[in-house]
This record gives sequence, C-alpha cells and structure tokens, in this order.
Amino acid sequence: MSMTTRALFAVTALGLLAGTANAKPPFAEKEGVKCTYCHTQPPQRNYRGNFYKANNLAFAGFDDAAEAKKAGVEVGPDADSKPKSMTAPVGGGEAKPEAPAGPSIDALKAAAAKAEAAAAKAPKDKKLAAAAGKALAELGHAQMMDQSVPPRLRYPQALATLRKAVKVDATNKAAAADIKAIEDAYKSMGRPVPKS
Repeated sequence: MSMTTRALFAVTALGLLAGTANAKPPFAEKEGVKCTYCHTQPPQRNYRGNFYKANNLAFAGFDDAAEAKKAGVEVGPDADSKPKSMTAPVGGGEAKPEAPAGPSIDALKAAAAKAEAAAAKAPKDKKLAAAAGKALAELGHAQMMDQSVPPRLRYPQALATLRKAVKVDATNKAAAADIKAIEDAYKSMGRPVPKS
C-alpha cells in the first residue's frame, strides 16, 4: 500500500470508526478513479458519490453532465475519468461490487498459521521469521480492508494480527505502516487505541 493510500485510509478510517463515513479507498481502487471523483471531502459525497450509492455501488448508466445538472452543480473534477462500472452489465442485471482481488481471508489465515508454525520450530531462522511476518502482515492488511466486517470489529482484529507480524519480524515495514495508520485514526478521533 503506498503512503498516499495509507493516508487516505487513515482519513477514511476516522469516519468509519465514528460510523459516519461512506467513502472507502477500496471503492476508488475498484473503480479506477480518485476519491475526489465521488467526494468533496470524505466522508461528504458529491453528486457522483450519491449516484454510486443509490445504484448499488456502480456507475452503470451514469451521465456526468446530466447528474451534475440534476444536483444543480457544475461538473466535478476528473470529468474525463471513466469508472470501471460505468457500462451496464451484460444481461441488464444490477451491477454488483467486485469481490476483493487476491486470496481470501481464510486462505491468508491458513498461510499465516503455517508460516508461524514453521518460524516457531526454528526461532533463530531469520528467513522463517520474515516469512511469518510477511504472511501475518498480508492477513492483517486484508482484515483491515475487509468491508464485510464492521469497522469496530475489523480494526482491532487487524491491529492484533499486524502487531503479531511486527513481533515475529520487527523489520516488517508494511505491518508497521498499517499499524500506524490504524492507531493514528483512533488517536485523531480521541478514542483509545485497542490493546492486543
């Protein structure tokens, strides 16, 4: 995850933890557009974000100029961007949000457990420790981004996994960055950071 994506995550996490945000960087990633395409300032949606939410998280049938006119505003930034779900799905059915790319949480849990077990058998083997840290960091990141789990459960769970990754391999920068993003989100809202 790039530093820009991590920063966007932290801003979005603030609203998610407070239960008010509807913006999620994975939607921008899924659609291939910037967050500002749908938001004036997260979590506030513009006319595009309102259309997206009202149309089952898809831009099928979206007309930028017509929607801006309906909303009584000028066409927003990035008008030449074309979200991936802009065309209607074949068969005329509703557009469905895409499943997250990559392995499932269950597959990542299995890989992390296997890597942890291998590292536990040879505690002085730095390569095994690094592999366990990487597997745990990947699981923690996936847990952090899993939109099917409510934020109040998702972030503490992800923190616990990411902290295990850093404990196993203190050099794991991805896990450390994800921990910092989550902890910063809690701190900026004045909420206590969950303990593992």
